[in-house]
Amino acid sequence: MRVIPQPYPVGAGPDVPGRTTCSCSHSLMTPSFHGGTYTPQRPLSLTRSPRRWWARGSLVTEWIRPRRPSGRVGPSSTSGGPVQLRRGRTANARRAALALAVLAGTLGATPAAVAAPPAPGTSRAPAADPVEASEPALWPRPHSLRANGAPVAVTGEVALITDATADPYALDALRALLRETGARRFTAPGAPVPDGALVVRVGVERDSGDPRHALPAGGYTLTVGEGAVSLTGADGDGLFHAVQTLRQLRGTDGGAFTAAVVRDWPGTAVRGITEGFYGAPWTHEQRLAQLDFMGRTKQNRYLYAPGEDLHRQARWREPYPAERRAEFRELAGRARGNHVTLGWAVAPGQAMCFASDDDLRALTRKLDAMWALGFRAFQLQFQDVSYSEWHCGADADRFGSGPGAAAHAQAHVANAVARHLADRHPESVALSLMPTEFYEDGSTAYRRALAQELDDGVEVAWTGVGVVPRTITGGQLAQAREVFGHPLVTMDNYPVNDYDPGRIFLGPYQGREPAVASGSAALLANAMAHP
Repeated sequence: MRVIPQPYPVGAGPDVPGRTTCSCSHSLMTPSFHGGTYTPQRPLSLTRSPRRWWARGSLVTEWIRPRRPSGRVGPSSTSGGPVQLRRGRTANARRAALALAVLAGTLGATPAAVAAPPAPGTSRAPAADPVEASEPALWPRPHSLRANGAPVAVTGEVALITDATADPYALDALRALLRETGARRFTAPGAPVPDGALVVRVGVERDSGDPRHALPAGGYTLTVGEGAVSLTGADGDGLFHAVQTLRQLRGTDGGAFTAAVVRDWPGTAVRGITEGFYGAPWTHEQRLAQLDFMGRTKQNRYLYAPGEDLHRQARWREPYPAERRAEFRELAGRARGNHVTLGWAVAPGQAMCFASDDDLRALTRKLDAMWALGFRAFQLQFQDVSYSEWHCGADADRFGSGPGAAAHAQAHVANAVARHLADRHPESVALSLMPTEFYEDGSTAYRRALAQELDDGVEVAWTGVGVVPRTITGGQLAQAREVFGHPLVTMDNYPVNDYDPGRIFLGPYQGREPAVASGSAALLANAMAHP
């Protein structure tokens, strides 16, 4: 019997009781996350509610409507039910334990409050100024915001003065925004500024020599007032973020910007979503729209991991069809334009001989092929493998049997892949690994072996304590990080609803402490499959 978890009622979040049925037919629904509350909205038509995860460290995501929902990060399945691959009693026992873990995570008692862990890679950011209620509404809420006088009108001719090093994608977005707001032409570089023209200055922050006042990576300052606009980024990402904030300052009449001074930077280095649900995946058009939304909301990681894509699972050796490859290239281009890193997850464990050099070479060739299509982040997923059943005799001879042996085999593959990526693609981001024990609590033989064998640069993914936990605390993160001995990628299984497609989870995003965002190497929300 398959256990179907019922963690959150429709219209409720991780710790909101109650149940309401829903026969919703919304084509697009957008929830906005932050460290305490979360409000659903329709993209493109309604103004988003105040959120400050980007500045303070929680999360924003959008749900796009696939055709047919169905899993989460967990055992493999198809639209018709679980896939029965070469698995023995151990795998069946893990499946039963997984179902119990879902229930335990959603129905269990809330853990005691504990101290937040130190944030890995936390920048020495300057202190933030308070944001007053009377200031312009910007979401996510910036660290520093104040009004700056009368609105600034966009003239027909705009003097756009830019640094030679300014990010081209940010400049493209800025020109498009200015045209939408009334600009018809831009002065030539070096030409005199016409009388009465709006002056827009774009640049990258100069090194002041004082780190106390330097913007952290991804940060920016934006000044709108007295007939001029100034955008300064700490880097290309920051400049792009400044343009997205300027977009929100566009007045209701469409011809002017609200005058304001904004100073902001991200509190979570890597923030975004996972397309990881089971059932009918998103369409290509929906993925493109998702990337545009991520750019507007300053998210920067999209992990492609659909549960029904066999070319990243049992058929991982096979190349994608030509049509899919063309779609991936277009996705990669759209991701670059939105300052989003496109990631690809592969789950080779059900069809791989871990001890085989030939299989390792086949895996790295597949990753090279995905790199050529534009993917720049990779994750190895081993959440659905057996501790005792191998796919070749060489694995048993080399690694043995049991949890420690499985961890040793997985680390062997991950280390080889990480070295390959570092040698062949030195600009790639850190490899991450989804372990077999991705939701359990505490230290185990498997986790100890993985921590010991895995190379230092490899990140480890987890979902919190439980598959769909009611709470994720800073203390739990600190404990898991100590157990695994590696930076953690928090892959939150909210708002994904494939295990209960008759409900949509639109309630407050509660029970996730801000320390989870600031202390994680990355924070990704598993997106919802919405019928």
